[in-house]
Amino acid sequence: MAGLATVLAASERGLRPLLIEKSEKLGGGTTNSYGLIWIGDNHLARAAGYEDNRADVVRYMRFLAGGEERNANLLAFVDWSPRALQFFESCGVSFRLTHGITDHYYGVAPGARGEGRTVEAELISGYDLGAWRDRVRVPMRDPFFVTAEEQIAWGGINRFSNWDQTLVRERQERDIRGKGVGLICQFLKAILARAVPILTGERIERLTLEGDRVSGIELAGGRQIAARRGVVLATGGYESNPDLVRDFEGLPNWLSLYPASITGDGLLLATEIGAAVRTIRNNLQLFLAFQLPPDAPGEEPQSHLAGIIELCSPHTIVVNQAGKRFADESYFQGMVPALRHFDPATHRYPNLPCYLIFDQNYAAAYSFAGRHAGAEIPGWVSQAEDPRVLGAKLGINTDGLAATIGRFNDFCRTGTDNDFRRGEQAWRLAHDRAIASGQNPSLGPLDKPPFYGIEVAPAGGGSAGVLTDENAQVLHNRGKPILGLYATGNTAAKVEFGAGYQAGLTLASGMTFGYLAVDHMLKASKPIGPDT
Repeated sequence: MAGLATVLAASERGLRPLLIEKSEKLGGGTTNSYGLIWIGDNHLARAAGYEDNRADVVRYMRFLAGGEERNANLLAFVDWSPRALQFFESCGVSFRLTHGITDHYYGVAPGARGEGRTVEAELISGYDLGAWRDRVRVPMRDPFFVTAEEQIAWGGINRFSNWDQTLVRERQERDIRGKGVGLICQFLKAILARAVPILTGERIERLTLEGDRVSGIELAGGRQIAARRGVVLATGGYESNPDLVRDFEGLPNWLSLYPASITGDGLLLATEIGAAVRTIRNNLQLFLAFQLPPDAPGEEPQSHLAGIIELCSPHTIVVNQAGKRFADESYFQGMVPALRHFDPATHRYPNLPCYLIFDQNYAAAYSFAGRHAGAEIPGWVSQAEDPRVLGAKLGINTDGLAATIGRFNDFCRTGTDNDFRRGEQAWRLAHDRAIASGQNPSLGPLDKPPFYGIEVAPAGGGSAGVLTDENAQVLHNRGKPILGLYATGNTAAKVEFGAGYQAGLTLASGMTFGYLAVDHMLKASKPIGPDT
């Protein structure tokens, strides 16, 4: 998203960009996402009658940041993201307001809103891309043929079986794409219309310099390409690089949600010439996931995000090896501090490893790992007729697990989780509307055998990135901008929103700071070399 947005802005504003992608296919981690874009006080919300204002957006952003923001970047995002949205819409990218999604901290944080700040791309057919249709990454199992709003309105991804299957088949036949894939295709269609050159399967070896200014790049094969205005690093994060994950995250058993190509290239290229790195110490962009075995020999295994699917649903819990729950499973941000907790007495993370536990109630009514409700739970998931036997199979304290299930079932009968207040947060992406009004939609007993369990691992967005200023310029370790070098998307440290995670901020940031990088090139930088 960040790279495509930058290229589209550059082309539309009269520059001549070149897009270089390491992978053979475009899309990166965005294609695995819901494709949500969070922008306060945006024109689509105003047209729909929603009330918002800059002061409340700033208040909410400061709450999210938790003191880890760079003030100039935060204000630049607040002021420029609505303009960037309108700009890209004027370039032919079709957006829609997404109803049904509240701010994560609605009812808690100052300046929060119930709806109106989340937008997404309109649906698009892959056939609209012509020869590029098969050169975009598409998830193998995820239902990307719907908008996020539709998915939420139909009960969430965990209720896939309840969707209109005739409509599903029709959209699949037409190769309809929404969510993150649709967003990528919308931007790519606009870029192709402008005949922007795109190189795929090309890895950048190093940045080239002219004095203290970045003058271009050198590809792995030795070819050098000059940049008259600047180089924008939009290579994503480092989540699929085990060495960088160990260095910056430190959590055991990390599971990448991103393509294998997301290995921190931009971070390495920038730091080689002195770029500063900033780590968000309390990064809340952390989820729980498990890995899906490949369907066929030679295919890469895929990671499945349980934190916003299975764990938002009734009849599920997460326990540690002691068999104890440790947080509100349905609200993934509430789990982050418990996952990062390090016990100084035992010198270990007491809540890692941890395990998703569910029963036949869940298996019969909800989707597991993208399967239809009622589908047979695959053999790579442990199961047993008794919770103690299941615990023994998984290496969980058997008495602890049995006691926890019993206590949780008592909470389900009363409708209140006295331990962690599960289901009381307003924000969720999966909501079973069949549950009677007034009941807690996230509580459901685990009382129907067989019982199932699988280890879930920490996964999410990286905590570190290249430090940039409000113009997306990469900053040197000594605090000055590195001339001619910009970074946006997950390559850049998230100093505009700091610690707090809000669905849609990452993509909105990549779009906004890509636009601002181009704006800065046009206003402040002097071209290098002849206009060739």
